[in-house]
Amino acid sequence: MLKLLKYEWKACARICLPLYGAMLLMSIVSALMTTERAQAFMSGIPTAILGMLYFAMLIAVFVVTLVILIQRFYKNLLGDEGYLMFTLPVSVAQHIWSKVIIAAVICCLSGIVAVLSIAILGSGTGLLIGFGMVLGEFGRIIVTEPNELGYMLEGILLLLVSMISGVLYLYLCMALGHLAKKHRVLMSVVWYFVLSTVAQFLFSFVLIGMGNGPLEMLVQAIGDMVKGVPPQVLLHGVLLGFCAATAIPGAICYFGTHYILKNRLNLE
Repeated sequence: MLKLLKYEWKACARICLPLYGAMLLMSIVSALMTTERAQAFMSGIPTAILGMLYFAMLIAVFVVTLVILIQRFYKNLLGDEGYLMFTLPVSVAQHIWSKVIIAAVICCLSGIVAVLSIAILGSGTGLLIGFGMVLGEFGRIIVTEPNELGYMLEGILLLLVSMISGVLYLYLCMALGHLAKKHRVLMSVVWYFVLSTVAQFLFSFVLIGMGNGPLEMLVQAIGDMVKGVPPQVLLHGVLLGFCAATAIPGAICYFGTHYILKNRLNLE
């Protein structure tokens, strides 16, 4: 498993890390060009061009991240490389989780780099100072406010679970698309929209089927259950409940992908 993670990280890092470095460098140059003297040079045209390049690169970071996590799974497990990968003495689960873990790491790094670059870009307007104040406040909460720290950690957990569930959903769509004999990439896209539409329909059907009466009764029953529960405990329960509710579709996507890769995979 560790070797799979190392191999996957190297494959992603050689593309993402230079892009992150270029992004931060561009934000530094753009921040330097926000001074009055720089903006007066050539009527501010170079500053405007750098601004457009910065936002284009900001979008490119997230687009490239999405492309990489799709490409690494599709080419490495469903493409020609799959012949080699599935001969390794590792399980299908280890293959999937190595992809998911590195995909989550890359997504987190992309978000961190984007926030950091915006902070650098806005340093001339005090945004960087504000960012430092946020970090200072976070440190204070860790020491003095255990409940608020718990909310933050549960929020981060919810974000990670949502991210992993989203990645697994993409993997399931690609695995289902690979079952087709022709046009497998197109079928993966079709499955993406089909499953999204089905999920939205089921959600709407449940809400409509419950109607106002049953829905009000359910809300009343939940209200009676949590009556007397401290607000802090209730909020922790809500956040953890959201985490569990988000993890359920992720688990369905995982087991579906695992079944296809183990029992129905056709690399021809």
